[in-house]
Amino acid sequence: MRIVQFSDTHLSGRHRQFAANAEVLRQHLAAIDRPDLFVNTGDLAMDGAGEVADLEFAAAWHEGLSAPLLAVPGNHDVGDRAELRPDQPVDDARLAAWRAHAGPDRQMRDRDGWRLIGLNAMLLGTFHAEEERQFAWLEGALDTSAPIALFLHKPLFIESPDEGPRGYWNVPPAPRARLLALLGAADVRLIASGHLHIHRQTRFGRAAHVWGPSGAFVCGESQEELGGQRLLGVIEHELAADGTVSSRFVRPEGFRELTIEPVVDEIYRKKQPA
Repeated sequence: MRIVQFSDTHLSGRHRQFAANAEVLRQHLAAIDRPDLFVNTGDLAMDGAGEVADLEFAAAWHEGLSAPLLAVPGNHDVGDRAELRPDQPVDDARLAAWRAHAGPDRQMRDRDGWRLIGLNAMLLGTFHAEEERQFAWLEGALDTSAPIALFLHKPLFIESPDEGPRGYWNVPPAPRARLLALLGAADVRLIASGHLHIHRQTRFGRAAHVWGPSGAFVCGESQEELGGQRLLGVIEHELAADGTVSSRFVRPEGFRELTIEPVVDEIYRKKQPA
């Protein structure tokens, strides 16, 4: 099974600073020969958590792909933990908007002997009621003898499974430990994420941990050193019948490694509390 993962497209009809890269990505995806599945690992929209119009635009952009799409929400789609974004916390309204325009925020699909799971990483650590519902759902989704590929927006960790808090960059320690305990009891072979606008591939136990690069921009001085490569691109995953995984970075011709810093303030002005 051939899965093409792209991520952090940051699509918007209002903010066009990265529209040229979006067009390069669109053409590249259209030219891929017979993929089995496309996966966008979050931040489909530039500011969908602030403007539903961005989420609508991003959802429409994905229509007409040549294979089914599995999309999971990112922080710019449905918000983040309140301590990180008090102006855009994950809440019922943002979750409802995602579901209305982009589909379920958690998904399970069985294909070619594999179980594919899409998880809403933005719920983890929020204490929203949906976090507990998702954990209960995930426990059932992991109850299979099939090899599992998991897709989510934020990586579980940067350096090691037992690391401390890393703020904005990863899943916080308490829900991470709970999630890893569930994953450890299943045959998880691939954990693919986005969020960091960095490509990196590592392995912990049987699972390959793959950071999918952005299709819009890279981060410059505003991002601490996290390892990996700050490059635009996509990942092609080959999932074999015997449970093995091969992941290949592909950089479409025509991408420009634009950075967010010159335009971040005009795009992401934080709303002042009333």
